[in-house]
Amino acid sequence: MTKVKKLSYEDFLESLRLAPRLSLELIVEDKTKGILLIQRTRVPFQHHWHLPGGFLLKNERISDCLKRLSKNELGKTVRVEEGRFLGLFENINGDPRGHFLHYVVRFKISDSESWLGSNKEGKREFFKKLPKVVILYQKDFLNRLGYK
Repeated sequence: MTKVKKLSYEDFLESLRLAPRLSLELIVEDKTKGILLIQRTRVPFQHHWHLPGGFLLKNERISDCLKRLSKNELGKTVRVEEGRFLGLFENINGDPRGHFLHYVVRFKISDSESWLGSNKEGKREFFKKLPKVVILYQKDFLNRLGYK
């Protein structure tokens, strides 16, 4: 496996000036059809609820990225083979940092309690109905996928 490396924040912002970036979004759905959201602690979108996820790194396979993101943001590694690709959604100007493509994958889980809690990314909670303060472009594609 090729070694992957995160960009510095300055290089990340420069990369957005030059081209769109691929972001992987994880919909973790429990047996009641509630979805796991994280309350963001950093800008942009501080205090908004959002899906766990992040950016694909150079030389990183999508399956490895999903594992890395779930481990980093949720403290648990998803079983990639159980994920279901739901779609690719374009976000040209909904994020002040730049143009993103959102690759959305759903994982169904049976034990929701072990996915809750908080970490540096923020508080985690399951929602059967989307809260009012969700990052707008995520709320848009979640609505298109049937989550209200």
